[in-house]
Amino acid sequence: MAETDQADQSGRAGRGKVSGPLVVIVLFSGALLLWGIVFLVGLRQRASDRADVAAQGSADSAVTPDEVRTWMKALPEKWVKVSLVEGQGYVLYVPCYSSNSSLDLRTGQDSLPGLACEYCDSLDNYSVKSILHTRNDSVWEMRLDPPAGRLRILPVNDTLLKNFPEAPFKDKILVWTRERGGGKIDSMLFVPKSQETEFETLRAEDENPEGCGGSDPD
Repeated sequence: MAETDQADQSGRAGRGKVSGPLVVIVLFSGALLLWGIVFLVGLRQRASDRADVAAQGSADSAVTPDEVRTWMKALPEKWVKVSLVEGQGYVLYVPCYSSNSSLDLRTGQDSLPGLACEYCDSLDNYSVKSILHTRNDSVWEMRLDPPAGRLRILPVNDTLLKNFPEAPFKDKILVWTRERGGGKIDSMLFVPKSQETEFETLRAEDENPEGCGGSDPD
């Protein structure tokens, strides 16, 4: 009887175990399925990007990280913000307790292509998912992740200079337009850093008779 009980216990123990090869197969199958889902989602996103480009008409597009990185390397890497101040025109404006905004295009191989905007907003790093380049007017439009309005790089031509007759713009300008609360539109205008000497620097503390009111309140 004791031998029979021992045999029954051994049988139950054997039925409760899962073989090592079976565990490996299950885990591998799960990983393969997950990879397949990610791959299909990526294909759908690229197809969606290219469909958006086709809807724009005569245009070229970059939708993979390598394509986007290559296109971005053809653009100025560093940009500085210029602000329109009444009576002063476009200047490099330095607010109290802060600095003028600047923007860098990131094209390193160790991360996704993107941009970093210092003193621009609470969120200052974005990935560039795709770029649209229209052939008729040579405008570059970047699609950001997370979404943050519309970022375009425009060529400085006669048409643009007619809209900004007093601004010493050359070659290219970068326009970043975003919606704010209450339906307000916020636009930031940047020029390549190599052109910052074309603009005067205006400090808020110099415009205010009382300066910036002492030390930084923060």
